[in-house]
Amino acid sequence: MSNPCPLSVYLITFNEAERLDEVLSAVSFAAEIIVVDSGSTDDTIMIAERHGARVIHRNWPGFAKQKAFAMSQCTQPWLLNLDGDEVLSEESAAHIQTVVTGENPSHGAYRLHFEDIFWGRPMSSKAAKRHIVRLFRQGTARYPEDRMVHENVKLEKGTTTGDIKGLVMHYGYGSTELLMNKQNSYSSLKAQQKFNSNKKPSLLKLLLVFPLTFLKTYLFKRHFMSGKRGLTHAYIESMYAFLKEAKLFELTERNK
Repeated sequence: MSNPCPLSVYLITFNEAERLDEVLSAVSFAAEIIVVDSGSTDDTIMIAERHGARVIHRNWPGFAKQKAFAMSQCTQPWLLNLDGDEVLSEESAAHIQTVVTGENPSHGAYRLHFEDIFWGRPMSSKAAKRHIVRLFRQGTARYPEDRMVHENVKLEKGTTTGDIKGLVMHYGYGSTELLMNKQNSYSSLKAQQKFNSNKKPSLLKLLLVFPLTFLKTYLFKRHFMSGKRGLTHAYIESMYAFLKEAKLFELTERNK
């Protein structure tokens, strides 16, 4: 590109060939793409290199530590983190370019909004969308490296946040099996993280966390607008909340 945006896009990958071409095509405007791979055996590396990415192999140390390392390799004034199954919409890509090339952006960090593709299509447009800070100025964010999962950045004091327009298509929860397997794995990591931090399990939470999470997800986040898909998604989200507490109880009992 003759005038690439002053933006580093960084990803951590492991066998992400299925969507990686779409992911990287959508950020072709960036001056730099960093891919930190932990041993892919599919075409991930070939695809990344075809898009001009700098590919670095690094054995898996955990989500937060891997992302912190990938961030440390970035050289541009603005940083954007994506996963290998997250594709920017044209609207989001255009807004990001406007922000990072502006002379005086309104904020130091920006949230991206995500559209989960489930059973082959997006959830209802009226359902609540997940949003995470993924775009920020160099030096304004860091990863809490003690976290084993859900490793969202922590912003430096005084950093204000805005929102990027449009949606990011997320394909990582595409099927019931895939979503359930991921939430089962994530709940184990989250329970271990809580145990390592000396968090105590709660019998009341074990009893109430499933129904309360279901009400929050199905009604207040309007998953009911997605019909049977929304019902299924809400049940799995509620099971994730329950499993975190149940596994924390198990770890506590086993280590008495």
